[in-house]
Amino acid sequence: MNIKKLIAEHINKTAEFSDTDFEALISESISNDKGNYSLPCFVFSKALHKSPQAIAESLLTQITNDGLFDKVEVVGGYVNFFLNKEYVSKNILTRFDISELTLNDGDSRLVLIDYCSPNVAKALHIGHLKTTIIGESLARLFTQCGYRVKRVNFLGDYGTPFGKIIGGLLKWGSFEEVKARGIDALQDYYIRFCKEEADDEALQQYARDIFQKIEQKDAEIYPIYQYIVEIALDSAKEMFSTLGVSFDDYRGEMYYNQYVPKIIDELKQKGLLVQSQDAQIVDLNDYDLSTAVMLKNDGTTLYLTRDISAVVSRYQEYKFDKILYVTDVAQVLHFKQLSKIIELMAYPFSKDIEHVPYGRYSLPDGKISSRKGKQAVLVDLIDYIKQKATEVIKGRSFTIERPDAVVEKVARAVLNYSVLKVERTKDCVFDTERAFSFDGETAPYMLYTYTRLASILRKYTDESVSADFSCFDNDAFELVKYVNDFTATMRIALEKRDSSILAKRIMDMCKAFNKFYTTNKVLDGNANTTSAKIQLVRALRDTLKVGFNLICIDTLEEM
Repeated sequence: MNIKKLIAEHINKTAEFSDTDFEALISESISNDKGNYSLPCFVFSKALHKSPQAIAESLLTQITNDGLFDKVEVVGGYVNFFLNKEYVSKNILTRFDISELTLNDGDSRLVLIDYCSPNVAKALHIGHLKTTIIGESLARLFTQCGYRVKRVNFLGDYGTPFGKIIGGLLKWGSFEEVKARGIDALQDYYIRFCKEEADDEALQQYARDIFQKIEQKDAEIYPIYQYIVEIALDSAKEMFSTLGVSFDDYRGEMYYNQYVPKIIDELKQKGLLVQSQDAQIVDLNDYDLSTAVMLKNDGTTLYLTRDISAVVSRYQEYKFDKILYVTDVAQVLHFKQLSKIIELMAYPFSKDIEHVPYGRYSLPDGKISSRKGKQAVLVDLIDYIKQKATEVIKGRSFTIERPDAVVEKVARAVLNYSVLKVERTKDCVFDTERAFSFDGETAPYMLYTYTRLASILRKYTDESVSADFSCFDNDAFELVKYVNDFTATMRIALEKRDSSILAKRIMDMCKAFNKFYTTNKVLDGNANTTSAKIQLVRALRDTLKVGFNLICIDTLEEM
């Protein structure tokens, strides 16, 4: 039910308001003593040469009431609408169906979402968590809103870091160690190589020579490279599984590099590529986007060149309607250059390229850098989070049949919510201690709220009784509005590409329910009022179930 639209339809438009969009002007009141919704009349004063109070009083006479309102009053230039809680609640809850939270806004259009994109030469660290969870949440949100979604992980499997790993392996390591220790061994080789090459130019050249052999698919080096990438990708997939994430497309820079010569030829043919000192560039200064290096004189390609190759290839393969890149804010210029070059190349999808930037994410210790050691490696963080979740579960007085599964879900919820609770573009620091509290704005608090709803519903068995919604107070009605408005919240989050909007609303719903629960006994002994409250609890539970999934949190029936 669109309550604002319904209120607007109850205002009879006179000639002076014939073109007025009342729905757009109506907003929720800041407190219940001023009504549930208000219509400010200040915007009409200049055109009508009347005071807001006089306009509001005039509009009051044009409002019809068929049971929607308890009362309508004018206060200081506002028309305040007090809704009939019983009438509105009955209309919303008796018609509620969880299937209605699956929208058709996208009309099955295809969206590609490029996120995570780790350099597989290095261990995944906490910095990868934000792109992965924001991207996954957006993928789920687009799907919920009726789009087809392809999840793309553009692997960083190209460049001299692989020369450094192989160089370290050949100089100091062994394949037996790699087989035994996997990604940890590779990371150790990389870290040692980075430290020792700082004072040894010969090592720097050694890494470059190895990478050149990788590009040339040297018979000795290229199989080692493939082996390393396979190990790194398997390790990354294990982490993604822990986070509840999977991808449809894992092709990386090495794959798309094969199409770069065609892109370079096309740029030349269209007069976009020019020589500039030691590189070939596209000059974007006329668009305030500086110059974009496409190719170095030694034939080396750039990340931007490979990104152009990838997006052109993806369009030819998928014919996507939109492609989103979820990366940190440092890459804003990169994607502006990418979009502009695609536009100058006259590809029809240039307008469908969208960058979704986000702020940095870190632990209290500071910035993350794999070059300085295994700082904030994601596998270590996840192990720590699981340990904390185990301690929290053991410290509570309830019985759990599958504690390992609960620990997994609690740990995942804590990590994922820590990302999505903060506005997308803001930097944030993950407070591991606070995140596990069952009080306040935390994932365990939300999970516990859901289990409380599930517990109430398990205790209710009488589904045949008619519901009496006259028992609903302001706390109950607040929950009714949350349920009713959830699809609107989904649309806003989608439009702004910001799942923190959803996370905040879901937290508000949990807090509102717990407030309601302290003042209202659901199973109150009265069959009719209990039936009404159960309908509210069920609608709230179902809405939260959808909402939790959208912010990458699994529900728990018991906790």
